[in-house]
Amino acid sequence: MTYNHYPKCAIACIWLFANSITVLIAQPAIPMPDTVSGNVIDLTLANSSKQFFNGFNTSTIGYNGSYLGPTIILNKGQEVTMNVHNNLSDTTTTHWHGLHVAPMNDGSPHNPILPGTTWSPGFTVMDNAATYWYHPHLHGKTLNQVLLGAAGLIIVRDPEEEVLTLPRRYGFDDFPLIFQWQHFDAASKQIILDDVADNTTLVNGVVAAPYLNVPAQVVRLRILNASSRRFFEFGFNDNRSFKQITSDDGLLNAAVSMTRLMLGSGERAEILVDFSGQEGNTFFIKQFGSELPAGYPGGDVGMMGGTLGPLDNKDFNLLQFNVVASTSNPVTTMPGALTTNVVYPAAGAANFNVRITGFPMMSQTNFTFNGVQYDPAVINMTTNQNTIMTWTITNQSMMPHPFHIHGNHFYVLSIDGATPPANLRGRKDVVIVPPFGGTVKLITQYLDFGDPDIPYMFHCHILSHEDGGMMGQFIVNPSTTGIQKLENDNKIFAYPNPAQNYINIKLNSAVSIISKVVIVNTMGQTVYSHQFDSAVIQASTQHLINGSYFINVFSGNHVLTQKLVIE
Repeated sequence: MTYNHYPKCAIACIWLFANSITVLIAQPAIPMPDTVSGNVIDLTLANSSKQFFNGFNTSTIGYNGSYLGPTIILNKGQEVTMNVHNNLSDTTTTHWHGLHVAPMNDGSPHNPILPGTTWSPGFTVMDNAATYWYHPHLHGKTLNQVLLGAAGLIIVRDPEEEVLTLPRRYGFDDFPLIFQWQHFDAASKQIILDDVADNTTLVNGVVAAPYLNVPAQVVRLRILNASSRRFFEFGFNDNRSFKQITSDDGLLNAAVSMTRLMLGSGERAEILVDFSGQEGNTFFIKQFGSELPAGYPGGDVGMMGGTLGPLDNKDFNLLQFNVVASTSNPVTTMPGALTTNVVYPAAGAANFNVRITGFPMMSQTNFTFNGVQYDPAVINMTTNQNTIMTWTITNQSMMPHPFHIHGNHFYVLSIDGATPPANLRGRKDVVIVPPFGGTVKLITQYLDFGDPDIPYMFHCHILSHEDGGMMGQFIVNPSTTGIQKLENDNKIFAYPNPAQNYINIKLNSAVSIISKVVIVNTMGQTVYSHQFDSAVIQASTQHLINGSYFINVFSGNHVLTQKLVIE
């Protein structure tokens, strides 16, 4: 693993007019997150604090730091091991949002990391060049941990993207931008763990319209909406055009010219902005909340009748750009054609219908998929490896929902029966489902991974909705035509499973000694813990109520996890 420390974007020219000098002194610069790369990545999740406001220490959570985390740089085709060290006093997970990995490596609620332990998934990077991200995903606790700062970006590079004339010098002409809505207590400046009345926005962990120095050339902005609930409607104060080149999981067929970009929670986009010939000028990227459709969080609540936050339905500056001298060998042109996305054929594909409803019907906080809320013991859908499937999501509630599917990209076939706009025709993993009967149809195919035991998740990416039960899960059964399930080299053998009064546990290696077994429920609470010193052990489960659990087996410096069902 290597740590690369890039300088903050230094001021490359002296401003000659007083207003600009005043702005630079008064406003903070946004930092560029450090980067980590290599075949072994170490992330430590721990409690910390940060001064968002002068004189106030705000309690936070961060990966390898006080708030947010480093940008992970990966190359398509490389083998990587992610060592996630949990130094919190609570159970967590780390989900590689958008990456195409097996369920055992996904970081879903089925991959819990107990306090004081390390989770070490290893996998081949199979994804196309794009901007992804990582964050906790423990059911019932995702909102709290993400709001406190547990999140970071992943940049994947590949040979196809590398031959394009694009900015890619991290921190110089290629800028990661993590946008968030947050709710701070007015008196103590602590983060309030809800997403109803967000009262400020942040960029890379800095509040109140900070600044970024950008060179007078074409720059690349990698934008993530890492908020829980609210949408961003991005645009520039001079209404300039910019070009979107990626959707969530890869290049678009061609750069799409636009003046507004709407992103729901969890969505990403890379855009190109041309500042050529504008050295010495100042511009802003803004939130155009007044232009969001009625009922979209961040805009007017409209017919919803919900809570209007202090910044909702308003237009305001998010980030100031100070245009400075160009870099050496600047990119000064924008590409047209980028790649060719091949959408799976829909003819004859199986279909899975997902119906979103409020619970009760007019609820603004509780929602269901197909009339039920998340139950870790229930599989909501089963498919087979290699099978092409369409998903039809119908939203009968009064607000939009950013709908996310784990483990693979999909293509959006239609929104309300119409062909999606050009910037939504690339690889996606989050799609906004419009309210009041809005319908989205998408198509996907799970080619590489089948696992009859560990499911993938699908859920609303409004984190309070997800934690409240707006989540389901599905099994991809292994192929019967030659492509088999990836096996874990350190597989746990736990039997009988489902269990009743006891369970036997051993590891696949005859010389592996089990030192400790911990069983936790789906909320991360420990329900069984016992020390051992044996290759084969028996644990009593007669005190456990029926449901799903996770067995955590400690052996040497390793901790291995497997799902357990009690009947």
